[in-house]
Amino acid sequence: MKIPHKIFGIAALVFVIMGASITYSTYKLYLVSKEVSDLAEIFIPISDRIAEIDLEIAQQEIHVERLEKHLTGIKLIDEELQELASGIVPRHLLSGFETIEEKSARLEDQRTELQNLVSLEERDFEVREARVDEAVERAEALIARAITTAQTEEGRDALKSLLPQLQSIDQQHSNLHSQLTLLIEAFRQDSPMRFELEKLIEEEEDQLALNLRTTWESIAGFTESAALKAEEHERQALWINIILAALSGVLALVLCSIVIKNMLKPLRQLVAGTQEVEAGNLTGQLETSSSDEIGDLARSFNGMVEGLRKTEEIKDTFGQYVDPRVVSGLIGDTNMELVNGEKKVVSVLFADIANFTSISERFTPGGLVTLINRYLSMMSEPITEQQGLIDKYIGDAIMAFWTAPFCEDGEQARLAVGAALKDSALIEKLREELPELTGLRRDLPDVAMRIGIATGEAVVGSIGSEKTKNYTVMGDTVNLGARLEAANKVYGTSVLVCGRTCAMASGEFEFRRIDNLIVKGKTEPVAIYEPLGQLTALGEPVIELKERFEAALDAFSSGDWAKAETGFDGCRQFNDPVSEVYLERLAIIRRDGAPKDWNGVWQLDEK
Repeated sequence: MKIPHKIFGIAALVFVIMGASITYSTYKLYLVSKEVSDLAEIFIPISDRIAEIDLEIAQQEIHVERLEKHLTGIKLIDEELQELASGIVPRHLLSGFETIEEKSARLEDQRTELQNLVSLEERDFEVREARVDEAVERAEALIARAITTAQTEEGRDALKSLLPQLQSIDQQHSNLHSQLTLLIEAFRQDSPMRFELEKLIEEEEDQLALNLRTTWESIAGFTESAALKAEEHERQALWINIILAALSGVLALVLCSIVIKNMLKPLRQLVAGTQEVEAGNLTGQLETSSSDEIGDLARSFNGMVEGLRKTEEIKDTFGQYVDPRVVSGLIGDTNMELVNGEKKVVSVLFADIANFTSISERFTPGGLVTLINRYLSMMSEPITEQQGLIDKYIGDAIMAFWTAPFCEDGEQARLAVGAALKDSALIEKLREELPELTGLRRDLPDVAMRIGIATGEAVVGSIGSEKTKNYTVMGDTVNLGARLEAANKVYGTSVLVCGRTCAMASGEFEFRRIDNLIVKGKTEPVAIYEPLGQLTALGEPVIELKERFEAALDAFSSGDWAKAETGFDGCRQFNDPVSEVYLERLAIIRRDGAPKDWNGVWQLDEK
């Protein structure tokens, strides 16, 4: 039997069991629906009507309180007007700014305004009365209609018991309205009966509130009962689902174990094969003696392994020319970001051997290739360890860059500076290997390197013709990195970085400000810095040199030539080549005079 037939038989049995479970659950959910329907269509709307009645009654009471306040105000104004008419001016009206006639007119206006408010409150009071009657009528109509449509017998009985309660509430409210009307009239006539009426109204309000609360409790009880029944039906449906699901699961497991028993051996071979592939072994092959689906799977697996083997051969070959991470992105997936390119923040590093032309003249072509290969191998290792991409080798020069997604965004400058400092340290090791590499035992060349790092925005992507492309970076940041590498010749330094590189990497490394110059091809000045090492590994001499040099540089930038010369001369004890450069500049300034528009910026004419 084919595997699909076996699986279909197991699925059919599980389907029958689950069908029974669904049927029972549907019935129980129907009962739940009936209970919920009573809640949603009957009890909750009735609750809303009761709440509306309670709210409108409360609003009526508020109108009565406002009427009492306004009528009291009218009474006080009438008394003041009578006193003014008799020539008696109340003390609180003796302002000295109004005549008797003006004061009388003002009080008349206030009385008219209060009388208008009284009329509005009386009108609203009657409107509230009509709304209460309408709310009661709607509630009674809703209950009458719901009795005929209730889904359960318990719901119909509960609804029938609510009608007498609503009728009682309606009657009590009518009594309360009559008493409130009498109370308003008593306020208007200032009758002593109002105190007795207030007591009666309080008793009527308490009784009405009790009836409303009783009705609320009845509805809440009906709602809770319906909810509990719905919950019980839902619980029963859940348990039957669990039992039947467990039963179908057990049967499925038993039947599946029988099917799996016949497939276990080739599947184990397949698992072992995948583990070998995961471990990097792409030489294994699976037996494909069976003609069923497992045999097809084994053949597909063998084809996949063969494809992976060829892909790895391609990656290994091209990984010698292009960074393997780029190769993986371009071969394994059409990565549009890698193909089309986009503008990103990058750190670009340029490095080459100082005085390479004169050094190369001392070697044979074979010896020169041996030296360059060793140099490039040693200097490339820190770059790749620090997640950098080596863009290209140009003779003895190295161009590399750091950018997302090959390193974490924001870490470009820190990683680039770390690689540069490691390269500077490795150059000493290369000098020790020169006798073995070149075969020379004396007159060995003085091998040194220069590195420039610039950080900023650049276009990153596959750039070139339709047939030949290079994954590289373009832009002013790249040009600045090359100019900084060349600027090392001017200052006698090994590594120079731009201001943005210094800012992004200053949390881990210490830098010395070198100059503020305009490089070749630029019109705006660029601040350049020399990395001195990690913050936690600096010695006292390095720190002292940094402080002395930057103080002298500040004096030089501000035009304080004497102070600058004294400061740079004090740096000579540290054998600082940069200080010698500034002393030469100061000598030129003494000879030719300082520029009239001096702003501390130096023009670099060399590339």
